[in-house]
Amino acid sequence: MSIDDHELVRLGLRQVIVQRFGERFEVAEARSLEEALQFLSARANTVLLLLLDLHLGDTRGLAGLKLLRQRYPHLPIVVVSGTHDGRVREEALALGAQGYFCKTGDAGGLSGLVDTIERISTGTHAADQTPQGPMAQNTTARSQTVKPGVRLTNREIQLLELVLNGLDNQAIAAETGLALGSVKNGVSSIFLAFNVRSRAALMRLFA
Repeated sequence: MSIDDHELVRLGLRQVIVQRFGERFEVAEARSLEEALQFLSARANTVLLLLLDLHLGDTRGLAGLKLLRQRYPHLPIVVVSGTHDGRVREEALALGAQGYFCKTGDAGGLSGLVDTIERISTGTHAADQTPQGPMAQNTTARSQTVKPGVRLTNREIQLLELVLNGLDNQAIAAETGLALGSVKNGVSSIFLAFNVRSRAALMRLFA
């Protein structure tokens, strides 16, 4: 499944997959994180992997990846992003992404993406990419702590990203243009959805 808010990118990924794999895979598409979550809520068991852009209309940065990993911990995710920041790449891989490729269109990146899809489709990624040590323990702990049925609105996903970036309610209000009361209500709804009582507890779920 390709999750990207740019139609040309989704079309390009579809063409690459069809050219390499023919009719082996059906390529579903989503223009936003919310659209992808709606699709997955009904058909997650039919999805081989997700090709995820980090910057969507309803989420930016690693929040989308974190939420998908929390809700579908066994579903492989490959990041296809326009961000070339090495730190972001390392964080994405540490969070469990099976690969990280930039939207440069160079042959090496496309070849690596195709190879990663092939490894995942044959099951060989498990031995290559499975986290070991503390990361494996943290992944298990998170998947057991967070309820898989958590549902967030587009606005709550945006607020979640800002909370995880360390912004307080006043800063979030300034960033989003929302009234302070609306921010407080939204953050409270997020706490309720994840069954936590504080920012610290929420951030520990995504650590």
